[in-house]
Amino acid sequence: MKHSRIFAVGVFAAAAFSVLALPLVGQASSGKPASSSGLQASVRVEGLSKTLLTETVVKTKAKTIEKDGKPADVCEGDSGAVALEDATHGHWTAGSFFSGLGYSVEGIEGVSYPFSSSYYWSLWIDNKPATTGICAALHAKEKLLFFPQCSKESAASCPQGMFDPAVLLIKAPATGKTGKSVSVSVSALANSTGKPSAGAGVKVTGGGHSATTDTSGKAKLAFAKAGKYTVVATAPGSVRDEITVKVTH
Repeated sequence: MKHSRIFAVGVFAAAAFSVLALPLVGQASSGKPASSSGLQASVRVEGLSKTLLTETVVKTKAKTIEKDGKPADVCEGDSGAVALEDATHGHWTAGSFFSGLGYSVEGIEGVSYPFSSSYYWSLWIDNKPATTGICAALHAKEKLLFFPQCSKESAASCPQGMFDPAVLLIKAPATGKTGKSVSVSVSALANSTGKPSAGAGVKVTGGGHSATTDTSGKAKLAFAKAGKYTVVATAPGSVRDEITVKVTH
């Protein structure tokens, strides 16, 4: 199914909202775990051209989230809204509240997408489009990903081509040795289903080095010095991904 203002996959199955890409502000937030006890989950937020929030592990504590000043409009429990609130330290804004679905997401980390414009925030959980709103209860260790994409109605004029973008998924060993190649594998996840295919022609960079994946989505990177490196996967019209590799002598 194609996304539209009426069907914003992953955020509101029946809500009408879309978003406009305003200029990105600030730097990507650091991915430091939040200090609380409860259900563990992680949140990552990608912007049109850079990461707004690196993968941030939170331990949600069941609570009530009310973002519009109306006591009746609340998300309760260990929900996606609570995870987003904890991961961003409250740096997100809610749009309309829909009974049974919860809030739409209008802005995250200073990037706002109002209803009147071309983009909306899409939500994925565990590498596939979410089928519930952010007020739905989470399961332990679920991974939430927010990213902007064009609504169906605005696809023709979308300035960044982000209509139904593939979501990249990068995999690599957690550790490597200096002077030895680290094998990197990239999958391109279909926007409507999350179904993976080989991420061919994807640029992977890390530690000042870069490579392009082959037809099977594989590439190799070598690091001359020991350290912790962020390896990033990017491709036109796709949602970026990154992974950390610790290199030792």
